[in-house]
Amino acid sequence: MRTQTELVPTITSNGNPPKMVGGVLSEDEEAQQDAPGPLVFDDIDHHCRTLQALNMMRKNRHFCDVILHVGNAELHAHRAVLASASSYLFEMFSSEEETKGNARETVITYKLNGGFERSAIEKLIDYAYTAKLSAEPRQVKAIYLAASHLKMEPVVQECARHLMENLTVESCIDTRSLPGITRHKALVSRVDSFIEEQFEAVRQTASFLALTCLRIELIRQTRQEMTLDGGDSVCQLVLEWIRKQCETGTSDLDDLAEKDHMLYLAFDNSLQDCSDLPSGDSNDTEMVQDYKKMSKKITASKNNRRKAPLQPAKPRVLFLARDIGEQPEIDEKFESILIASCKVSESSFQALIAFGSRLVSMSVTLRLNQPTATTPSPVATTPVSNSRAESQEKEQQPDILCVMAHMSSVKCSSGCANLNEQLLVCGGYDRVECLKSVESYDPEWNIWATVAPMREARGRFNIAVVRGEVYAVGGSNGTTELDTVEKYSQETQKWTKVASLPLARSHTGKLLTRQSIKTHVLYYKHKTFHIRLFTSHLEILNLKAILVLLST
Repeated sequence: MRTQTELVPTITSNGNPPKMVGGVLSEDEEAQQDAPGPLVFDDIDHHCRTLQALNMMRKNRHFCDVILHVGNAELHAHRAVLASASSYLFEMFSSEEETKGNARETVITYKLNGGFERSAIEKLIDYAYTAKLSAEPRQVKAIYLAASHLKMEPVVQECARHLMENLTVESCIDTRSLPGITRHKALVSRVDSFIEEQFEAVRQTASFLALTCLRIELIRQTRQEMTLDGGDSVCQLVLEWIRKQCETGTSDLDDLAEKDHMLYLAFDNSLQDCSDLPSGDSNDTEMVQDYKKMSKKITASKNNRRKAPLQPAKPRVLFLARDIGEQPEIDEKFESILIASCKVSESSFQALIAFGSRLVSMSVTLRLNQPTATTPSPVATTPVSNSRAESQEKEQQPDILCVMAHMSSVKCSSGCANLNEQLLVCGGYDRVECLKSVESYDPEWNIWATVAPMREARGRFNIAVVRGEVYAVGGSNGTTELDTVEKYSQETQKWTKVASLPLARSHTGKLLTRQSIKTHVLYYKHKTFHIRLFTSHLEILNLKAILVLLST
């Protein structure tokens, strides 16, 4: 028995203050204090021993409840271990449980068909039991394909990293064609950049030559047009045409690869098939007519192919398939891009395009198609003046196809103006918010540059350049109309607030300064037949007022 002079603990083992009887501890509390504390043992090696034991049982075929058939080989394993490493197998095993219930078999057999290598499946099973993966470089692709199908993401990411770090001219096409690769944006970007840099060597490899090839002929009217066409611009136009054919369901890539296609450039700068060219058109030459006949024969042969007779209807029985087969990848977002292109001769180009994870090569050839003369040219009886001849020659100059650089982000209802021969784009909307950002486009170098943002986000407004300074007037911030005005100075490269409008407004008319009005009038002096059209669009000023303004 302890006396009052002894030290008494303030908290008991159960967390409550001790009970005092006459200033001393009770006998029950003394017994609890003398009792030993709980045993806590953290065995950090247990999971390793467990995996080792399970792996040993797998090798000795003890307690195995699943068999995977790969070719002629049988791989025994435990369903719980495989399901913990593969979400695909977890879903399959779970559906088996729900279907069979208590009557399920002791050992279930699954057959892996097509696309799976035995060594790759063995490596994945070893990984499930040991948490380690060791493979030769030649095995990585097969392991990636199997792991991607079985949804073993850690293995997929590690294989993708290994493939990315060991890209070669011979392997880049096969790597870019891997199913599921589009889910790894960093890997796709790295491979595409590598192919673009090494495209001259890549297009000579056996992997590139084995790709499906789309053969396109683009007719041009003059040799000068053919020399001015750039590879990227032509290939981008052809890619747009291919994309439309696939999106509308008219044809797929395999159908398009069955024949050569002859296209022409329409007035809206889109490519059209020459088989749709109206008869009597200036481009409807003998060469085009021969192409039309060939296209009709191919279409007729497709329609006349004998179809297999329909089998009589049979009752259908739904059952759980135990075949694990390689399934084609279905991209969540159908995306087609031009990876690389090059000029292989004076009038032909070669390119590599991607539709999701499928790669297709493309050959584009420019062909000269002189328009057919409908009437004989009259004999000139009077000499043509030099100025008239120059203007006619200028009008006959072909359009130059050029790929324009894109802005940093999508936007609409922006303010645009010419600032020192550069296009200035301010504010606008991106369908989410109203923007403050400002960008400048240099047409000489075809690049966009970022300019200091405005003080206030605004859209549905106009900007004007007065004495070298940019004014952003009114607009809307997405909820209310604005009466604020701010200006941009090139010297300070900053926007400053100026006097506000007397009334808030948006969707204002275009602001015309004295210099811009003079430019418009000088332009229409050369094309006087457009004067009426010009004045009809000018609501607040008439032509007389403009001339008075210019004379001051």
